[in-house]
Amino acid sequence: MIIGRNAYPNNWKKECYIVSKIQIKNDEEGNEIVEYDKPSKYLFNYQPVNSNAEIVEFGERANMMKKAVIPISYKNKFKEFDLAYLDGANPQNEINNGDNANYRLLPPRNGNAVIIIYFEKIAGK
Repeated sequence: MIIGRNAYPNNWKKECYIVSKIQIKNDEEGNEIVEYDKPSKYLFNYQPVNSNAEIVEFGERANMMKKAVIPISYKNKFKEFDLAYLDGANPQNEINNGDNANYRLLPPRNGNAVIIIYFEKIAGK
């Protein structure tokens, strides 16, 4: 008998924030500055990447990645290079939108009924 298992997938969802890239500007010295929209809060079941196929695809990067399988209703909502706040990170007290984000999104993969989002850890965060 298995005791203490949570058999209700809705209870596996965790709070996360995702912020979309709006535009890229240049400062006086020609450095690129990325501007992000205001972060939006979501409840997703995101988990570490651990399947053999994903480990083969991403190699060593797989150790620093997470993925979420979300409903197709989010199609075209997220895009590559959006930022995410996972594992307890949040946008509180940040000066610029995206400053506290600790993951970046890879291109979302649209399926027939779900979308798979891969999150890659931002180095140093």
